[in-house]
Amino acid sequence: MDAVHVGVLVPVDPERPMPPPELRPVGRAALALRRRGVVAVFGDRFENGELVGMIAEPGRWRPVRQAVVAVHDRFPSQRRAAAFAALRAAASGVPWGNPPALTLLCRDKIACQRQLAAEGVGGLPEVVDEAADLERVLALWGTAFLKPRFGALGVGVRRVRPGDPLPRVLPSVVPGREDPAILQRGVDPGPDWAGRSLRVLCQRRPDGGWHQCPAVLRRSRTDPVVNAARGAEVVPAEDHLDAACQARVAALAADCCRALARAPGAGTAVELGVDLVLDGEDRPWVVEVNSRPRGRLEVLAALDPERFGAAHVAACGRPLLALAAWARAGRWG
Repeated sequence: MDAVHVGVLVPVDPERPMPPPELRPVGRAALALRRRGVVAVFGDRFENGELVGMIAEPGRWRPVRQAVVAVHDRFPSQRRAAAFAALRAAASGVPWGNPPALTLLCRDKIACQRQLAAEGVGGLPEVVDEAADLERVLALWGTAFLKPRFGALGVGVRRVRPGDPLPRVLPSVVPGREDPAILQRGVDPGPDWAGRSLRVLCQRRPDGGWHQCPAVLRRSRTDPVVNAARGAEVVPAEDHLDAACQARVAALAADCCRALARAPGAGTAVELGVDLVLDGEDRPWVVEVNSRPRGRLEVLAALDPERFGAAHVAACGRPLLALAAWARAGRWG
């Protein structure tokens, strides 16, 4: 069977020395894909219909210009908006995994929740985006999280209570820009924790179904934002949640993936990160869904490579296997 070339849209600097592929999970994944007839081309621009970038070979990364059958979008489109616009224009005839319509939907926390609710997904804390309503609803709720509507990476997020300042705009993930502020109703974590949050990485299989990677639990007894950079503990969810809770989490994550893949223009979704929080009775609530999930499974692999290293490598390549299979079959999504 002839090799299929699939692009991965990421920033590439061919002048920067890179360690051999064998030394990084994404490189090991790329080498494993090659053994299955799928060549991953990591690149950040198209020239004359070819993706300019790098491919993994044993012991090295080789610069290439290569036509691809599809691309998986992992490009930082908010911080590099001009470069991303050029990519979109140059790759307009190429099928996209995680297409721009899905990215824009996930980025807009109000629109994303409306799509989930319209598709019947439960476990959604209320959100409010009308500036005139913020103080009123916060007084009713008692606690909430103030967030930038189009934010990412936890920038600008904080817990608020009645009487706290409620700015109408918040810092964006893009330096020098501000986003409208929204309120998301707080979920009571119970007396034992300040907060517990879960990330479930969901990826498409070649048959169109969804695979769920091991869920990652972050928890803190002092910080309601539950950010690892601020000291939250990161542990495997399966070690700390009972089977019933894990089943509820898995079911909610699956519902989110099906709901978002049915949104207009999002049928070729291949990877979503579903973020949930747990209340004091271990009920999960969906707080957002990310179209460019990162980091959580990598943390588990670093903590316990024997247990999670293979899962992390497999996760790096799974979306590309789906795109390659769909290209070979001439059927997308």
